[in-house]
Amino acid sequence: MSNLIVFMSDFGWSDPYVGIVKGVIEKISRGRVRVVDLTHDIPAFNIIAAAYVLYTSYRYFPRRSVFLVVVDPGVGTEREPVAIETKNYFFVGPNNGVLFPAASSDGIVEVRSIDNEAFFVKPVSRSFHGRDIFAPIAAVLALGVPFETTGELMPLNKLKKVKLIEKCHRDYVEASVVYIDHFGNVALGLEANCREELCKGVESIYVETNNVVVEAKCLPVFSQASRGELVFYVNSLGFPELAVNQGSAADTLGVNIGDTVLLKK
Repeated sequence: MSNLIVFMSDFGWSDPYVGIVKGVIEKISRGRVRVVDLTHDIPAFNIIAAAYVLYTSYRYFPRRSVFLVVVDPGVGTEREPVAIETKNYFFVGPNNGVLFPAASSDGIVEVRSIDNEAFFVKPVSRSFHGRDIFAPIAAVLALGVPFETTGELMPLNKLKKVKLIEKCHRDYVEASVVYIDHFGNVALGLEANCREELCKGVESIYVETNNVVVEAKCLPVFSQASRGELVFYVNSLGFPELAVNQGSAADTLGVNIGDTVLLKK
């Protein structure tokens, strides 16, 4: 075990929710577990953005780390709380698809429906499972409690799936916006080689969205463009991305997470 919990949510920092969840972990572990805040600025309720952040981040943490993910617009409904053991990690969160891209990438060993109420903080709130269910389960897993004690086995086909990465055609592709970072860079849910395919033999491509067509230069990195120019490149996390040098691609294109853009030679 690594005694490490990696915590991410859409709670933000202005409310006490992040601190309360960490307080529960501390109360259970009494200093024996470390918590790393991956981010708490996931756009509210945005499962796609959360799945992207988790998928692109998990592999940089030590083996046996526990990923506690609370982006849960369905809290209090029939969606199950789940724990997933993979070849190298544990993932704890809602069964809404947010865990699937990262967990399946690492190789799923076992999935359990979290139903062992002996671990829960009581009374369990219908609207704060991050505090009452997910935090204590993450804490005990980080402390080395056997995975099978978290709950009953769940068939893999009951695990909700979110698809982040699509293949592309050689000359054009419709791509989903899966993340927009602090700089306004627009990550696209495409295989990395789509950038090479679309840029083969040309210096730029056209990006069309919301009746706007913008030319994007095919360059290795946005900083090689002139200030204000749109660039199509592969970002540091392995996804094709649109960025404006010292500007915001999201503002230039007028897009949000979940929108679709058309890329063509």
